[in-house]
Amino acid sequence: MSSAFTPALIAVIGGCVIAVVAFVPFVAMSYRRRGEMTFWRSILWFVAVIYVMALWTYTLLPFPETRDVTCVPLQTAPFAFVGDIAHYGVGSVGALMQNPAVVQVSLNVVLFMPLGWFIRHLAGRGVVVATLIGFVVSMLIEVTQVTGIWGLYSCAYRVFDVDDLIANTAGALLGSIVGMLLWRRSERRLDAGAPRPITAPRRFVGILSDVAVLWITGWVVIAVRLGIALLDGRPELAIPEEVFGVAAYALPIIVQLLSVLIGGVTIGERIVLIRAVHGSMPAMVARPVRFLLGIGGYMVLLASESFVSSMLLPVLVLVSFIMVFTTRNHRGLAAVAARMDVEDVRVRGNDRAAS
Repeated sequence: MSSAFTPALIAVIGGCVIAVVAFVPFVAMSYRRRGEMTFWRSILWFVAVIYVMALWTYTLLPFPETRDVTCVPLQTAPFAFVGDIAHYGVGSVGALMQNPAVVQVSLNVVLFMPLGWFIRHLAGRGVVVATLIGFVVSMLIEVTQVTGIWGLYSCAYRVFDVDDLIANTAGALLGSIVGMLLWRRSERRLDAGAPRPITAPRRFVGILSDVAVLWITGWVVIAVRLGIALLDGRPELAIPEEVFGVAAYALPIIVQLLSVLIGGVTIGERIVLIRAVHGSMPAMVARPVRFLLGIGGYMVLLASESFVSSMLLPVLVLVSFIMVFTTRNHRGLAAVAARMDVEDVRVRGNDRAAS
C-alpha cells in the first residue's frame, strides 16, 4: 500500500468509526435543534468527519520509529515561501505551475478550504469565525508537530512552518468566501418545534438508533471490562467473562423494556421524537406486545443461539421491514399487533383533533 494512500484509508476508517459512535447523539441533536434529519445534510456531516480525520492523518502520518527520528528546525520567518518561489524560477506560467514552492503553498491553501466551507454550510458561521477556526486548527497541528506529538517523540519530526500556518488560515478564509458565493442560506427556516409527518425514512432512523444503542452498549461493556483489567493489573479478572457477555445483552434489553413499558416507544423512537397513541388494546397489554414483537423480540432472538431463533430472526426483520412501508402511518409490525398508532411528539391535542 502506497504511503499516500495509507493516510486516506485511515481517515475513512476512523471517520466511519466516529460516525457509528456519534450516530445516536447526532440524530437526537438534529431532531431537537432542527426538527428533522435530512439525508444530504447527514452525508455532509459524514464527509466533514472524514475530512477532519484526513487533516490529522496527512499532517502527522506516518509516525517514524523512535530510533529513526530526525530532528528538524523550525521555520519562523513569515512569507519565506516568496523567496523560495523566486529561487526555483518564475519565468513562465508553466514554470510557475511546476514550481515546488508554489505547489506546496497551493496545497496548504486547498487543504483548508473545505474547512471554511463546512463551517459556513454546516455550522452557519461566517468569514471571521471560519478564519479564526482555520488559524486555531492549523496552530494546533503545527504545535503537535513541533512538540513531537506532545512529547511522544524527543523532538519535532516534521517542520513547524509559519508559512503553513498563514496558508492554511488563508485556505479557511477562501473556503468560507467560496461557500458564501456558491451557496445562499434559504430565508425559509423551519420551526424546530413544528410537528413533522411520520415517514418511512424517519421510522428507519429510529430503528437504526435502536440497533446502534444495542451495539454501542456492548462496546461499552467490553470497554469497562478492559478498563477494570488495566486498573487491576491482571489480564484475567475475578469476574467471569460470561458475566460481561450477559451484561452486554441484558442491559440494553432492560433499558428498552422500561422505555416501552413506561411510554410505549423504544429508545430509538424517543430519539426521533415519535410517541405512541394507544388504540383499543389496554396499555398494560399493548406495551408488552409491542416490545416482544419489536425491539425486544429482535434482541432476544439475536442473543439466543438456538436453531429456532436463527430461523425466526430474519423473518421478524423482514416482516418488520416490509410493514414499515405498507402500514398506515408507517407503524410497523409491533405497533399494528399492539393496536397502537404513532405520531410526532410535537403534535398537540387540537392538532390531532383537526387531523
